[in-house]
Amino acid sequence: MTLEQDIEGMLLEAGAKKVGFATLETMAGGPKGADITYLLPEAQSAISFYVPFNKEMILKYLGKEEPSIRGMHEEENIGIHRIIWDASQHVKRWLVEQGYKAKSVFPNNQYRMDIPGWQVTLPPELSLRYLAVRSGVASFGWSGNVGTKEHGTAIILGGIVTDAKLEPTEPIPKSESFCDECKICTKVCAYQMFSPTEETVVTIGGETFRYSKRMNKMRCFLTCGGSNGLHSSGKFSTWSPGRYDYPENDLEVSRLMSLAMTSQKKRPPIKDCSSGYQPASFGGMANIQLTCGNCQFVCAGNPKETAQRYKILVNSGCVIQKQDGSLEIYPTDKAKELFESMPIKNQRLYYKDYKSKVKKLKKEA
Repeated sequence: MTLEQDIEGMLLEAGAKKVGFATLETMAGGPKGADITYLLPEAQSAISFYVPFNKEMILKYLGKEEPSIRGMHEEENIGIHRIIWDASQHVKRWLVEQGYKAKSVFPNNQYRMDIPGWQVTLPPELSLRYLAVRSGVASFGWSGNVGTKEHGTAIILGGIVTDAKLEPTEPIPKSESFCDECKICTKVCAYQMFSPTEETVVTIGGETFRYSKRMNKMRCFLTCGGSNGLHSSGKFSTWSPGRYDYPENDLEVSRLMSLAMTSQKKRPPIKDCSSGYQPASFGGMANIQLTCGNCQFVCAGNPKETAQRYKILVNSGCVIQKQDGSLEIYPTDKAKELFESMPIKNQRLYYKDYKSKVKKLKKEA
């Protein structure tokens, strides 16, 4: 067997669905995130692979079938990251045993702190998206998330860099891309971080890739970070009980970000079966609880299933947080009524006689 076949076999056995390889040459000329030598100066090659989410859990998560689903989804998400890390560490150790140098790429929340303003731009040590599209493991969707026809963008990527010289695999041809530019991904982002018309264009190893322009990353920080949950349409929410008015411009986004950093602390942590995680890149100071990911999970890889997921999400209702931190799900109108009865503006998380009001709304529902 070849070195590539040995590596692919180990990763597939560990749970990966597809494996690809890139080299210094095929990753050359790209943005800083495409530099495979950042983590390992001697790197000659990189390995890409992915593990998908459970499709049935995605439907339950988007549909908010019951309050416990958020925590179950979070546990699955964290669990997949562990699978990827363990698999990449296993391959790394094996490569070292064969006499090569190798280093695993942490699958999330590790950033290049040598770049000024990294706390805002969050530049990855190595972009696993760039590695995946150049090695043919996945292709870009309009949202900038990468995916496949089989699993859509509901996947998590892994990677390893090594000084072993591996044979590169080719990108997925545009004719075989899962993305038909339906742009439903732009419709489910509560603060519309993705442009529906403007593109970002990158060239890596002579291959050109396109995806949507990011309007302002702080829009994602506010929503995916959990500070805001209500979609701009007012028809549905993410799993976050946070509420802010829709920001029309970047100045309003900046003001909301400043407000959120303070008012977010007033809200109790979400109380369910999962309590989040603490990224090492932030010194373990920030505890993250997952409440969104709509742009990633709405795309199923084919138009029919994606449309189904979109319908489920839009009709999923809104979450409201109780004083003890637990979440409850209500139809949009009832959630709005309950929310507006709360006395604290913007976050409105505490109010008197909560139990009696909830009981009354449940009788009327």
